[in-house]
Amino acid sequence: MIKLAVKNTIYPLIKSSPDFLIIGVQRAGTTSLYKYLINHPQIIISHKLRETYYFDIDDNYDKGFGWYLGHFPFLWNKRNKLTFEASPSYILSSKTMFRIREKLGKIKMILLLRNPVERAYSAWQMFHSYTNISNQKLRDRADNRSFSEAITQELNEPNQINKYPYNYLKRGRYYEQLCNYLEYFSLDELLILDFKEFAKNLNESLNKVSNFLNIDNFSKEEIDLYKQQKYAVATYKISDEDKYLLEKLKDYFMPFNEQLYQLLEINYNW
Repeated sequence: MIKLAVKNTIYPLIKSSPDFLIIGVQRAGTTSLYKYLINHPQIIISHKLRETYYFDIDDNYDKGFGWYLGHFPFLWNKRNKLTFEASPSYILSSKTMFRIREKLGKIKMILLLRNPVERAYSAWQMFHSYTNISNQKLRDRADNRSFSEAITQELNEPNQINKYPYNYLKRGRYYEQLCNYLEYFSLDELLILDFKEFAKNLNESLNKVSNFLNIDNFSKEEIDLYKQQKYAVATYKISDEDKYLLEKLKDYFMPFNEQLYQLLEINYNW
């Protein structure tokens, strides 16, 4: 295994840095978009690792930029192709945006947004499903609480929010997150996709991505093939017992959504 000191010395000279990033949000189609992109003939990756969490997790960042570049192709393999990573928590903090600007300069980014109420419930379903899973790493991340307990705790303990890995409400306050982004980047460098539109009009959404990245559009045959490989966006059914709380969460998110609509000059009707 190559030591970190060697990586941090050599890799900046021989490894590619990413050409673009997918920066969020969790449970909004980032995995599906990633899997479509890695099959595009003008995109190359070296590790089957979607999320590096380099810029937002201090322990990873402290390993050095060479450690990060180790996740990307060698320069002689990249040629004229693009490379990237997708860490959906990057959008959450100003510190992360500062680090990205410092290390990568001006870089294109893609952000997928989803109705924050649906996103919160989908995230809880995911973490709650880990409770009885065989994979120990995933089981360690399980949320054993009911959805009601999880939301109530986050509302009652706002000062403890960063101690929880779930942050069902914080992750849905997109206006705050975009303010973090805009401290260091402009909206011209950001492509924003709506989860619902991405799922409903996949071809058109992928063409928006390819145009943004200046690569060839996906062919219909390629998209249909990837759909058969189950790369399409998943949807989740809301249980009856949580419907009342979800209705209340619409009111909670309303002022944050309105701020977002004004900023982007678009109304997602969430």
